[in-house]
Amino acid sequence: MNKKILAVSYWLLAISYSFSQPFVDPVNFSSQFFSSNHKDSSHTKNQTNDYVLNVFFPKKISERTTFLIRLTGENLHSEYRSTTTSMSDLYAVSLPLGAQFLTKNEKWKILAMAIPKISSDFKENLTNDFQMGGIGLLSYVANKKLQFKLGLYYNGEFFGNFFVPLIGIDWKVTDRLSFYGIFTTNYNIEYRWGNKFFTGICFKAYERSYQLSNFYNNDFVWVKDDQLKFFADYFVYKKIMLFAEVSRSLSYSLLEYNSADIKTPVVTNPIYSPFNNSFFFSVGIAYRIRMQDDSSK
Repeated sequence: MNKKILAVSYWLLAISYSFSQPFVDPVNFSSQFFSSNHKDSSHTKNQTNDYVLNVFFPKKISERTTFLIRLTGENLHSEYRSTTTSMSDLYAVSLPLGAQFLTKNEKWKILAMAIPKISSDFKENLTNDFQMGGIGLLSYVANKKLQFKLGLYYNGEFFGNFFVPLIGIDWKVTDRLSFYGIFTTNYNIEYRWGNKFFTGICFKAYERSYQLSNFYNNDFVWVKDDQLKFFADYFVYKKIMLFAEVSRSLSYSLLEYNSADIKTPVVTNPIYSPFNNSFFFSVGIAYRIRMQDDSSK
């Protein structure tokens, strides 16, 4: 492999560890499909699909400092299927940007990022749809196989200030078995079958909110998404990877609230009413760089 390409690959991989995963995706796209029944008397059908695009760009600005920027776009499409079908779309665009700092002995890494975000149904002036958040993460590299992480995530959600403590351990148990991630948000146990095929299980917990338009009295939708999933990743050509996931929702809801009372849901749109837990099915494609890919060439 060309030495410059190899150097860039290892550099990207080093950046990826700050995001608690043994790989980096410069580009990925995923589609998640969820089907369930609402908890109304008719058990009305709900279909919610989530489409997400991520583009990641790191730029090394000194020997131990790297500038990071990521663009994320999301479309959350929901349908309420009664005698007629009602549909609703929520959107989010975020631009996390910051830097990773590496100490001289390469034992400590500090990640600091600001996360500006617009999150709403995109039907009116977007000035009321802005959120501001950030993340700070300190990593200690014990050795090549073991790393500890501690930090804090914050976002100014429409339901209030939202803080999540970040605690993680990355442990490469063997050449095939790895544990990695953040316990409170996204933790993975992964098994490598070869250079092309990876499988595993993952716990995911994610909360977010979207501003609604004046038609809905400027209410907001609060999404709570906890799931346990099985995933399979396969490299079809060089670093082009296809992935599929089957998940069980532990707690999944899209509920409408008014900012005057964030404890009691309101129902001006039946789409945003309670439904039963069920299964997710996800597929996607990514341009992915992994340590195993480069070490084997």
